[in-house]
Amino acid sequence: AIPDRVKNAYISAEDKNFYKHMGIDFLALSKAAFDMGEAKLSGRQGRARGASTITQQVAKNFLLTSDRTIDRKAKEAILSLRIERAYPKEKILALYLNVIFLGLGSYGVAGAALGYFDKSVRELELHEVAYLAALPKGPNNYHPYRQTEAAIERRNWVIERMFVNGYISATEAEEAKAKDLSVRPRKKGSYLAASEYFSEEVRREILERYGEDQLYEGGLSIRTTLDPK
Repeated sequence: AIPDRVKNAYISAEDKNFYKHMGIDFLALSKAAFDMGEAKLSGRQGRARGASTITQQVAKNFLLTSDRTIDRKAKEAILSLRIERAYPKEKILALYLNVIFLGLGSYGVAGAALGYFDKSVRELELHEVAYLAALPKGPNNYHPYRQTEAAIERRNWVIERMFVNGYISATEAEEAKAKDLSVRPRKKGSYLAASEYFSEEVRREILERYGEDQLYEGGLSIRTTLDPK
């Protein structure tokens, strides 16, 4: 149910060869190793290039810890190969996009769309999609208010990668880069904790009307009579 533009943004930002590799991107790994060796020889300091595929991130998020150890990376690689054999690419991508932490208490792109822009994931504009795709590497590093400049720079990098990968036109890219972050966090309050019965009744009614597939996989945006004030 996630729009193609959202998928394309995350693939461009995190794993451009997602549909080609079998869980591990050996080309990206070799580039990362080369960069690390070059940096050591020249005495430069810096953050190592990320080479984890989306499949590896799924393996880590669901089954492993975030420890930076060789043992964990080895397990991650083995699990990634097994996940690729067990699931189709779209299933792996769905697992990733629905659980990844994106800051502001949001897990998954649908939650982040509401949390950052008060929109459903289908209502997002290109510059908003690109900003959400900029967040997996570290939401706090690209906080919309505390790290605005870094956030815009990273967002524009994602837009550029989408253009290079053929997902958007040059005109679309330039128009999106020219826009502000336009983050409008969704209002939160104690009323959310007091509305469980109301929400459950809505869930049952939607289930009865449209069925389980539409309820959980239809990408629905549901408006109710609940007054948050």
